[in-house]
Amino acid sequence: MNIVLLGIQGSGKGTLVQDLSKHLDFLLVSVGSSLRDEIATGSKLGKLIKSKMDKGELVDTNIVMDTINKKLSDNKKSIVIFDGFPRSREQADELDKICNVDLAIYLNLKKEDALKRIMNRLTCSKCGNITTRVKCPDLVCPVCNGKLTVRSDDTPEVANKRFEQYRLETEPLIKRYRESGVLVEIDASKTPNEVLKAVMKVIKWT
Repeated sequence: MNIVLLGIQGSGKGTLVQDLSKHLDFLLVSVGSSLRDEIATGSKLGKLIKSKMDKGELVDTNIVMDTINKKLSDNKKSIVIFDGFPRSREQADELDKICNVDLAIYLNLKKEDALKRIMNRLTCSKCGNITTRVKCPDLVCPVCNGKLTVRSDDTPEVANKRFEQYRLETEPLIKRYRESGVLVEIDASKTPNEVLKAVMKVIKWT
């Protein structure tokens, strides 16, 4: 089963993936994580990717596809979840060349609520765990005791640019997957546990 996660930045895709991993065995294809891994190497490509992400720009599709193909090359899992991909019609067309999308989960959240979450978000620099300032005011990861940091692209300016980019590039994919009969909409304003339960029911039905 190939699952695509759709939703505005801050809608909880990363948190949902963390929660799903406790219940399902799947291959996660997280474009954002793969790109940040490349940035961490300090390579020329990594610097280019960082420059684009810090400005809230989409990374070139050919670079994104390279990371995805690497992930899928030796996959033996029956479930694949694509997080942060596709983000445009061009990327969706490229994904169709690789596999069929069996389920598109749309985490629907208002822009104002998403911005509040982004401004409160912390990510572990060691294990990648996503949490909040409220839960971890000491900036220590509850999973591995690593240092919690704010992502360089988690600023109001970059977030608003991504919101507009999402409206123009990604929202049309919602219609695309709805018309193909694979879209399920989830209210992302609910608690992470409620969202998890709703998504688990959908996956079991598919």
